[in-house]
Amino acid sequence: MRPDFWPALRSPIPWIVLAFAAIMPFLLPNYYLHVLTITLVYAALASSWNIVGGIAGQISLAHSLFVGAGAMLASALLVKLGINMWLGMIIAAAFSAAMGAAVSFIDYRFRLGHLSFALITMAFAEMAEIYVTNTEFLGGASGLFLPKDMGNLLAFQFGGIKGIYWIMLGMAALCVLVNFAILSSPLGYNLRSIRDNENAAQAIGVGLLRNKTLAMTISAVLTSIIGTIYARYLAFVDPYLLVSPVLTIEIVLFATVGGLGSALGPAVGAFLLAPLGEILRGQLGGLLPGFHYFVYGLVVVGVILLMPAGVWPSLRERFSRKPTA
Repeated sequence: MRPDFWPALRSPIPWIVLAFAAIMPFLLPNYYLHVLTITLVYAALASSWNIVGGIAGQISLAHSLFVGAGAMLASALLVKLGINMWLGMIIAAAFSAAMGAAVSFIDYRFRLGHLSFALITMAFAEMAEIYVTNTEFLGGASGLFLPKDMGNLLAFQFGGIKGIYWIMLGMAALCVLVNFAILSSPLGYNLRSIRDNENAAQAIGVGLLRNKTLAMTISAVLTSIIGTIYARYLAFVDPYLLVSPVLTIEIVLFATVGGLGSALGPAVGAFLLAPLGEILRGQLGGLLPGFHYFVYGLVVVGVILLMPAGVWPSLRERFSRKPTA
């Protein structure tokens, strides 16, 4: 670990922010708490994706596959076979880890370029959506309804929106912490080396397969767990929402706007765009369906032109710059 990792954890600022966020359920009405919960879901997903797409520079468009595995598989195991959703979450996470490792092996075996890797992973995501919508065990095109949340923690029930909010707050914080830990570790150095120049990284002894597989596996497991929790919150798992490649595009947009490769950037991007999207969808969805994607596009263009590194790295650089005499 870099020497600044532990002092950063001992700083009171992140703990004050978390404490303030934790009391939101007592201050906000349910609608705005719902918007904040969805924002935390996207912040966690964007931070998980950042491990692969930002730090390692591997633009994966297959993360809807991992979200779908966590949501659809864990839900199907509960509804169809009566398997406790905690165990279902572990099974789905293990399946996602295996899929992530397989994607990394294909990338290593065929030495895919960035564009080829993006296209291959998008193809996997499309195939996953087609498979899920045509598989009765996973709910097919109609999806699956989960049992009502009665607040039984042993049955993976968290007592409604407040409980889910606190769980997602913890997951978002964990995903940011994992990013920070990776960036502060030898793994982070290896992944950034691979991102900058794979051949040079390999020449200095960085193992491409080992490091890429580790990054993808960590990212896939976190993403799958978030998918399972998100499914419990929705109480209905819709394959067109949870397995669609459009979900991955949103995650990539949030991470890009916030700042690829930084620990906090993807979460910042989610907090900028996700509430805006939810509110626009709620207020104008009937009149202008898809309008929030148009707004996303405008924000992305603006950020790329004004803050090419992303919002968080640009703000951090601006405020840390020493004034000149």
